[in-house]
Amino acid sequence: MYLVRPVDFADLPALERLAQQAGIGITNFPANRERLNDKIASSRRSFQTDVVQPGDESYLFVLVDTSNDQIIGCCGIDAMVGVDTPFYSYRIDEVVHASPQLQIHNRVPALFLCHDYSGTSRLIALVVDKAHQNTVAMSLLSRARLLFIARYPERFTARLFAELRGESDKHGYSSFWDALGKHFFSMDFKKADYLSGVSNKNFIAELMPRYPIYVPTLPEAAQDAIGVIHEDSDQSADILLNEGFEFRGYVDIFDAGPSIEARTESLRTIAQQKMDKALSLTDKAKGPMHLISAGHLEHFRVTAAHAEPQVAGLAIEKATQERLGISSGHRIQWVAL
Repeated sequence: MYLVRPVDFADLPALERLAQQAGIGITNFPANRERLNDKIASSRRSFQTDVVQPGDESYLFVLVDTSNDQIIGCCGIDAMVGVDTPFYSYRIDEVVHASPQLQIHNRVPALFLCHDYSGTSRLIALVVDKAHQNTVAMSLLSRARLLFIARYPERFTARLFAELRGESDKHGYSSFWDALGKHFFSMDFKKADYLSGVSNKNFIAELMPRYPIYVPTLPEAAQDAIGVIHEDSDQSADILLNEGFEFRGYVDIFDAGPSIEARTESLRTIAQQKMDKALSLTDKAKGPMHLISAGHLEHFRVTAAHAEPQVAGLAIEKATQERLGISSGHRIQWVAL
């Protein structure tokens, strides 16, 4: 079975392995030991901090295969991006060019550099070992973050977004970057993506063009890549889209992958989650699969298990209680898988 819990320093080697496996394009999860260690430290501080309103906190979770206690995935939440440095995106909009004399009226799509997502909570770094990319593991890991947000709404903003990985090949070639970004950064996509993950992002503001980019002036391959999801991210994207996330016309400035967003309270997991006490079952659970969480902040745990909703709470097996570190009567949170 699987369990999601907050990251710890002992998980660093596993995170390095996952980052290497994830490859290029997941900027907020770089294959850099020092940066990953910093992310663990930041996460631990965030879980231990009393928060009245969101700031620069960042929460990182790992997915554990409880059969062998191996770390097989990770994910996270940034409480608010753009706190120190603006968070840049391209907004897709139209520019009107008209000549009444010639009776010509053209609406031309263009990319506008903006930081509209600054000050917004972001879901980050959903990475799962290839051998465990099944429906239960992927849904558990992705939606565990939403259960955490539902439990601690004061730590996050009313708007939530996620960046989906854009098109690039296994060698790190991005047709969008090749047509646009490399002319201003003088480096390939792989290096720019890596620097964005491990260094101060001021270089983005210093080097990116300030004026709108007219989409028809880009090569056809670059135009076709705008808003397209990398094939390796299809499954994680589907989970979020089923939750209620929507594309609102924002794409990544490096690979043009789409950003999707939603009002936090409207997401399915958050709207449908329930809280009550855990009840014990004497027999094997026959009810449907549920995502079940327990524990406060740094002791937060989420698992997937069969359970039986009852008037007084949720009836779960003894093995499920042990996995969560609770007993009958403890307060738990759940939502149908």
